[in-house]
Amino acid sequence: MTAPFPHHYEARLEWRESYPAQTSAYPRPSILCGPPPQFGGEEGWWSPEHLLLSAANLCLMTTYFALAAKSQIKIERYRSVAKGVLDRGAEGFVFTGIELDVSISVAPADQARAEALIQSAKKYCIISNSLKPQVTVKARIGSDKAG
Repeated sequence: MTAPFPHHYEARLEWRESYPAQTSAYPRPSILCGPPPQFGGEEGWWSPEHLLLSAANLCLMTTYFALAAKSQIKIERYRSVAKGVLDRGAEGFVFTGIELDVSISVAPADQARAEALIQSAKKYCIISNSLKPQVTVKARIGSDKAG
């Protein structure tokens, strides 16, 4: 059940003299973060760009799962890849597009209903709705089992 609105969230960031910084949201584990390699950072750090893509990716999944649960659709497997294009815009560097490539496996009898839910998940995804660039979702719904 959803808690009453508004919801409040907090994330902390600490940096001391050199990268990487640490970001945390208690009680979750901290993660090392800094600029991506394209801006002088290291490959192993979470960058703001990767965190943004991950947030959009995870939000679509959790929204889809909530809708699937309400529709009594059992998800067998969910995989997705988020890709973003960062470019120069009138306002400086901006993401000009984000694409979520989703592959969902459900029972053969649920495929049509599961397919319809992906558009609803996109519509209700909080992170996607909060971003300037349109988030594109490509989805493949199938089954690992013969129908």
